[in-house]
Amino acid sequence: MFTMESTIKVVGTGSIHVVPDVTRLEISISRVFKTYEETYAAAKENSAQMVKILEYNHQSGKLAKTIRMDINEHTESIYKGGNYVGSKKDGYELKQHIKVDLGMDNMLVNNIIKGVGKFIPSAQISIGYTQKDPRPTQLKMLERAVKDAHDKAEIMAKAAGCQLGEVSEIEYGEMEVHIYSQAREIHCAEEAVSCTPNSLDITPDDLVVSDNVNVVWKLKK
Repeated sequence: MFTMESTIKVVGTGSIHVVPDVTRLEISISRVFKTYEETYAAAKENSAQMVKILEYNHQSGKLAKTIRMDINEHTESIYKGGNYVGSKKDGYELKQHIKVDLGMDNMLVNNIIKGVGKFIPSAQISIGYTQKDPRPTQLKMLERAVKDAHDKAEIMAKAAGCQLGEVSEIEYGEMEVHIYSQAREIHCAEEAVSCTPNSLDITPDDLVVSDNVNVVWKLKK
């Protein structure tokens, strides 16, 4: 039996296809050096070289964002007779991660990758696609999620012999929209230097993203 306070709670899902407009390069460097000073100097040089590569290609050096830089003691495992007996410190390990967002321009991307392969030792490069401004996408998904919840609630209410009343509650935990698709990994300098615009002629699929919202309606007999 339904009362005046009877409600129905529905999860609405909003999905949208997004055309990427940004090529994202993520450059990862992992190297071991004898001293901390050498390691730190190498990290600074990597960042400086990335700025030079961008500026040489008529791009702002500020596009290079260092999103991670860790320097930790590095140890070497010691074995005797095939058995592990311990470890000893043998230097410092640099782990550095640089992100660069560029336009959808294979020639430019190719030139940047070749520069990284030539001037930044031990760099590995991940190529992916994303969207410069995800906010309109998030709002469109939210609109579709609420409509999806409404359509489901109407069907469920009708099947239960009721009418959909006013909205009682909306629950939405806003989350960061991750619009990203990885396309290719370049594992070494030789591969990077050998790249051509044709080898990077990747046509990314539309990216599919979604969001959810919980909506509570009152039910009327």
